[in-house]
Amino acid sequence: MPSASDTAYPHLKANPSAKELDEIYTPTAHELDFAQRRTRQPLQLAGLLLLLKTFQRLGYFVRCAEIPAPIVRHVLQCASLLGLPEQMDVYDASTARDRHTALVREFLRVTAYGSDAKRVIIEVCFQAAHTRDDLPDIINMAIEELIRQRFELPAFSTLLRIARTARNTVNRRYQSRFCESLSEAARQRLLIITSRINGESRSLWERIKHEPKQSTAPQMKDFLDHLRWLQQQDVAADAFAEIPEAKIRQFAAEARSLDLSSLNDMPERKRLTLVAALILKQVARALDDSTEMFIRQVKKMHNKAEEALVNYRLAHAEQTDALIATLRDIASAYKSDGSREQRMSMIEALLEKNADEILAQCVAHNAVAENNYLPFLPRYYSDRRRTLFLFLETVPLVSTTQDRVLTDAMAFLLRVLGII
Repeated sequence: MPSASDTAYPHLKANPSAKELDEIYTPTAHELDFAQRRTRQPLQLAGLLLLLKTFQRLGYFVRCAEIPAPIVRHVLQCASLLGLPEQMDVYDASTARDRHTALVREFLRVTAYGSDAKRVIIEVCFQAAHTRDDLPDIINMAIEELIRQRFELPAFSTLLRIARTARNTVNRRYQSRFCESLSEAARQRLLIITSRINGESRSLWERIKHEPKQSTAPQMKDFLDHLRWLQQQDVAADAFAEIPEAKIRQFAAEARSLDLSSLNDMPERKRLTLVAALILKQVARALDDSTEMFIRQVKKMHNKAEEALVNYRLAHAEQTDALIATLRDIASAYKSDGSREQRMSMIEALLEKNADEILAQCVAHNAVAENNYLPFLPRYYSDRRRTLFLFLETVPLVSTTQDRVLTDAMAFLLRVLGII
């Protein structure tokens, strides 16, 4: 349960800085004149000024005896009132305090908390609860609206009670709306998930909350199988059509924190809504996780192919040097003195014995020229082929632009291979 410190509900600092005391709690000449014209007794004057300055900071009244001593001393010093702090509890119990609270409201043009302010809180909390679930957020919106309409703030417990009631009411409405949209088949599927099947050590509920482990190829295949199973359980996605995304996320987060026993202690409408929300979010999360796994696997293949290219070049460095030497000899023969026939004879003599081998070496070298590591990729792809195609079969690809060449090519490839 949130406390006042978790929200924007104002409070007094126990040890405000000198700058804060000067900027927040120093009475102006107009305020001193207001207080002095309303009362001349030192104790009542001190009490009125303390009520005024703390109300300006808080938006609600506190007992003077509860105001931190540094604030009391500063206000009294500014008003040339000394030696009164120990008498503040006397002022709190006096009828003068009640009169002074009314004077402060009139001076600041603030309306006392009452039915109108309560109606504002209820309206704001219900409106906020349609898109928010955290009580501090709902309470903060109510505080902001009360201040904007210049209403006195109620006790924090009042704000908390109204916000909690509003949230629970709105959530019940969403859960009822969700259940009304469910087909009977979907309802039964969700009920099965919340049941423990005899003889099984692991419930379907625990299986739904499964998370991926390492992104190795075997782990990726297992997780893709899990994703396909999750997609089969996602029988109620359409029933969330009229429920805000923020609410669905909150329902899923609550569901994730529950064990099967706690889940089954809830009313059916809430139980089914939480289960379906978590499945919906788990499918989305599993799609993201499997995509990340796919990307990592592809990167690993390309990294290994690049390493293979480097190793290939190191291993064939002598061969490359020999090809360069042969090319040098051919160029030298071409540039030598003599007739065209003599030069061609010299070049022919250089190539005659191993022309086929030299040509094969040139073709091999040309295949990996300009850092082209793709010829090495198949050796690292073969053992991942089935897993990668399983990903393409399981995860729907959607183009982020109007260019659908790649997605169409993938779909064609899957059709040719008989996967879809």
